[in-house]
Amino acid sequence: MDSEKKEETLPAEVKNWLAFAKQKLAEVKDLAVLAEGEVDAKTEENFEANKAAAESRRTSPLIHKPEVKNRVNNITDDDAKRTSPFAVRKALQQEKFGLPKFPTTTIGSFPQTKDVRKWRADLKKGVITQEEYDKAIAEETENVIRLQEQLDIDVLVHGEFERNDMVEYFGEQLAGYAFTQYGWVQSYGSRCVKPPIIYGDVYRPADMTVRWSSYAQSLTDRPVKGMLTGPVTILQWSFVRNDQPRSTTTYQIALAILDEVQAIGKSRYQNHPN
Repeated sequence: MDSEKKEETLPAEVKNWLAFAKQKLAEVKDLAVLAEGEVDAKTEENFEANKAAAESRRTSPLIHKPEVKNRVNNITDDDAKRTSPFAVRKALQQEKFGLPKFPTTTIGSFPQTKDVRKWRADLKKGVITQEEYDKAIAEETENVIRLQEQLDIDVLVHGEFERNDMVEYFGEQLAGYAFTQYGWVQSYGSRCVKPPIIYGDVYRPADMTVRWSSYAQSLTDRPVKGMLTGPVTILQWSFVRNDQPRSTTTYQIALAILDEVQAIGKSRYQNHPN
């Protein structure tokens, strides 16, 4: 059976709005028949089904969230301004962290080892429980914190062992996103990813990274960075809806990431400079 017919992770309504490779070829054929004016019963049936799917997408509450649209519409120029000047923020940060003039840090993620990949695969297969997986990730996170302390790095990272991909991980937790089982795309070299499908208004239903970020910070007295993928990267690595400007979708993602930044700050640093 075709892989596109076996896709089970997509919500039925969302799947009805999409066309995969062979479906696209069938649509090209139907368009040719319609253009020639000799429409058979099957083509007419396909055409009506397509119109019904388009109308469903136009009005579906799965896609359209007024509160998300209103939040984007209410963005002002003042929202892009800091609440305090750099000199004030720098002094407060130095008082809080006591960093040297040229602090050292790393890019963020550490290698996803064979063990880490196996744990994730075993979790999906049901070979290990969520509790066993979390315990293994916690131990790996502590190992990398201790390694950075031994290397005398000033600002640490938690390694991101719990993340399958820098975009997929967030897409799985944001509303308005869907994933396929078999829609693999070459990213670079031999690396392949399953880009998320942005089908609706995007927002953050719950914390995404706070748990592991806070856990990592609890292991050390040194500051640990909260690691978040930027909104433009998330957008560009996704299949983006085409019924609204890409800028609108970008703002929606940016607001969701902003909410996560604030949640990390509240969980780890009270009265931190913004």
